[in-house]
Amino acid sequence: MTTSQSWMIGITILYIVCMVILSWYVGKKTTRDETEFMIGGREFTPLMTAVGNGSILISGGYLPSIVMYGYMFGMGGMWFYLGWGTGALVAWLCWAGFWRTSGAVTPTEWFEYRYGRGGRMGITVVILLASLAILGWQYVGCGSIIGGALGISSQWAILLVGIVVTLYVVLGGIWAATATDLVQFTWVLTVVFMALPIYLLAKYGWPQAALLPDNFMTLPFGTLPVVRFIVPSVLTFLMMHQSLLNQSPYWARAAGTRNLKACKKGWMWTVIIAYSTGVVGAFVGVYVRQLLPNLEQPTQALGSLLNIIPIPLAAMVMAGLMAATMSTCDIYLVSGVNQLVRDVAQYFLKIRETRKLMQWAKWGTIIYGMLSVVFAIVWARGLSLLFAFGTGIGAPLFIFYLDSWLLRVGNQKGAISSVAASLLTVLYWEILTTNYKTVNTLWLVFPISLIVLVVVSLLTKDRDAVKAIPEGKDPDELGIEILKTMYKGYLNTGLIITNLTKYLAGNRLQAAHVHREIDVLEKSGYLEREGKRLIRQLYLRLTDKGVAAAQRYMDQAEKTLLEEAGIDAQALEFMKWLENGSLSLSDISVQKKIYMMELSALSEHLAERGMVKVFGQGRLRVELTEEGRALVKQFVYA
Repeated sequence: MTTSQSWMIGITILYIVCMVILSWYVGKKTTRDETEFMIGGREFTPLMTAVGNGSILISGGYLPSIVMYGYMFGMGGMWFYLGWGTGALVAWLCWAGFWRTSGAVTPTEWFEYRYGRGGRMGITVVILLASLAILGWQYVGCGSIIGGALGISSQWAILLVGIVVTLYVVLGGIWAATATDLVQFTWVLTVVFMALPIYLLAKYGWPQAALLPDNFMTLPFGTLPVVRFIVPSVLTFLMMHQSLLNQSPYWARAAGTRNLKACKKGWMWTVIIAYSTGVVGAFVGVYVRQLLPNLEQPTQALGSLLNIIPIPLAAMVMAGLMAATMSTCDIYLVSGVNQLVRDVAQYFLKIRETRKLMQWAKWGTIIYGMLSVVFAIVWARGLSLLFAFGTGIGAPLFIFYLDSWLLRVGNQKGAISSVAASLLTVLYWEILTTNYKTVNTLWLVFPISLIVLVVVSLLTKDRDAVKAIPEGKDPDELGIEILKTMYKGYLNTGLIITNLTKYLAGNRLQAAHVHREIDVLEKSGYLEREGKRLIRQLYLRLTDKGVAAAQRYMDQAEKTLLEEAGIDAQALEFMKWLENGSLSLSDISVQKKIYMMELSALSEHLAERGMVKVFGQGRLRVELTEEGRALVKQFVYA
């Protein structure tokens, strides 16, 4: 055993033990119901969101690749990360906030509302398969590197990483993934993107253009082709990553933020992380090209560099590769399990007890997680096919988001046809033929998805898809709950759905049911949308008819309190709990047996009115403002 391997083994063992202990502790403190397992009770701050998103980028597959492309194309290699960052930029500017404000835990809940039960079922299958493929690809991407560093086979390395990731996700769901991501992201950022380039600069000085190919250091493209319809090229990197940035892990990260402002700020920092690490990663690749210009394969760039830097630094970089893989796989695993819980356990099997749902989440994590390891170890060809499939399905997801956010022409038949056309395109172009070597599949899938969705939807449009409530009849029970919630001041779909968490869970309802009922209420004249497109379609206001209907189903004391204080009895009781100082929302959830999701909506609602202050980076804490304290004194002790 070499000295380098001894270092690596020691660091790896210590690292794994620390991550498992951290996950166990975090899970014990945070994960008590299915919503906390899936999206953390909507408590995540901008920092946690940005780190979670950045951890997906800086993965065991992508980290060696940015150095490889820097080795091949100089500073132009940074477009491998800049393409991902540009996809994140589109999500930030267009629909990350839309995902959060929709109130849906998973994208398929939203797709059921837009495209019906059939659309949801089809997209559930493809998301599960796509996540499975990407999980396996990440394991393969680091298996050979980690195996070589530890002196074990790549299969054993894949099994090791897979077991560890699965274990700590089982222990704490998305909270464990987020806590470990914070450690892992900090490790990789500090070692690979700071310590390593600083060492190279100090040891070898600035890269010398005379020792490099022409235009290697030229910004912004180096020697990377700009207009080329296969990978690698600037345009195809942009398209490939736009496809990947619409997968379910990114929805989970957006859905878990504490409010719209936190979501947008977190995604802004996601873009900054991608752009800055792209430049630094390509810069490291340039050094490898200068120091080791005659490598047999560019894929050896990062591994070969580690042979010429000090052993402790090399060992820490190798541990960083394992950290990068784990921090990407965990959120793909969580988001895949989210689909199992929401789409299978809750939606199809109608399970609503928290204990049973948590069992589903934990066993689903074990089965789904280890299945991806099996794919990575024994079916490399099948894995590559699934990865092509997974990338291809990102294209119709992008089209569906564009349609939901802006176009609003799609229906169930159009969505199912679009998915089918996309999959057939991927099957023919990339699996049954080798045409993808001439033109990347995504150059076909994006336009085909859009054209099929629009044409089929327009040809099969149902002009009476939403039926108004007959005159003389009141809304059904869900409609009444929505009107009462809006009357209390919850005026966007995200707040409404989150505030109704207990009611929806008890009645086996999800976000799609609420959105459909809102359409009925709008058609019947009870409420209006602030807009028909973009995020304003998710913001609502009661009409006079809606106000009258809500008041009929509220007791007089509640109506009087709302008229005089501007808050309801539940909000006033919540504020009363805070009289003796700040409290953790988690502690309140445990003591009062309230869903964390409901407390998240309640605290945001009161914070918008200046009654409370919400703060903290781990579990959120809340305290009364002076205005809130005065209101409690006035209406509780009057």
